[in-house]
Amino acid sequence: MGARDRFSTLAGCLRVLRERTPEPHDLIVVVGGAPEARRRAWLDEFGDGVRWIFRPEFLNQAQSRNIGLREVRTRLAVTMDDDVMVRPGWLSALLRCQAETGAVMVVPLILEADRRIHTAGNDLYVTHEDGRAYAHKELRFFGMTYGERANLERRRTDYGELHCQLVEVEATLALGAYDEQILEVGEVDSGLVWARAGREMWFEPTAVVQFSYGTPLEAEDIRFFEWRWDMRAVLEGYRHFERKWNMDMTEHGHFRDFLWYYNRQLGLLPRLFPSRWALRVDDGLRRLRWGAGRLAAPLLLPAALARRYKARRLGFDSWPPPTHG
Repeated sequence: MGARDRFSTLAGCLRVLRERTPEPHDLIVVVGGAPEARRRAWLDEFGDGVRWIFRPEFLNQAQSRNIGLREVRTRLAVTMDDDVMVRPGWLSALLRCQAETGAVMVVPLILEADRRIHTAGNDLYVTHEDGRAYAHKELRFFGMTYGERANLERRRTDYGELHCQLVEVEATLALGAYDEQILEVGEVDSGLVWARAGREMWFEPTAVVQFSYGTPLEAEDIRFFEWRWDMRAVLEGYRHFERKWNMDMTEHGHFRDFLWYYNRQLGLLPRLFPSRWALRVDDGLRRLRWGAGRLAAPLLLPAALARRYKARRLGFDSWPPPTHG
């Protein structure tokens, strides 16, 4: 397990994992840059039940996975972000699918809310224009309601979301499936790596997990979240991906809009003054702007100026503008 973009979700993830994973397993948690107080709290609560690997610097998902996988002594391992909450039976379902398909990677049904599907496997759409390949990620059944069960079927997938994957350890490390130069779009990169090696990837619908989309940030998360979603750093990874695969993954430039939207979780004030009070004040100002209507007009100009400064700070203008749609 590694941290995705928050430290504050890790303890809750571990509690649920411990409760809902009766199968024998070794648990390795790799975390970089976590505050000392948080590390002590984790050690006090989970003790010897977890093998902890702490690094002083922030780690991206690929770095955490590779560090953890190199310590694994089993043929298979689950790589998971620290904001994922597993549902009962998740691990046995993944193991059964791998045993029956021989897959190098199995991905579960991933929810982003209690009854809302994030993705049920993935397709990679590629189109060509003027001799250039443009690729788009497709999240199967995105946004659809999920009840106690559904008519989803086990099927091959072009790649798997990084939130949670069961992988063959030796093949994953030998092929370099987790490229540490990529902050985002690593899921597509790993899928292409495994596919190039002739290995199959499968989606298993009876394994269900939910990731904590939009969980409020805490003060200890601010610097890590800002580092993880810095748009210049993400763009560097996208350019590395394009050189590697001769394929543009910016979704015709529209992915920058997603990055801007996702970064809205952290306002300018806590970025400048990372603290609990800055988060509270920023949340209060946001509520005032959205809830006061015309009464909030005096705040519009300062808000616009703040957005412009935040865009420069994030690196929004470094991204190429959308070319279609």
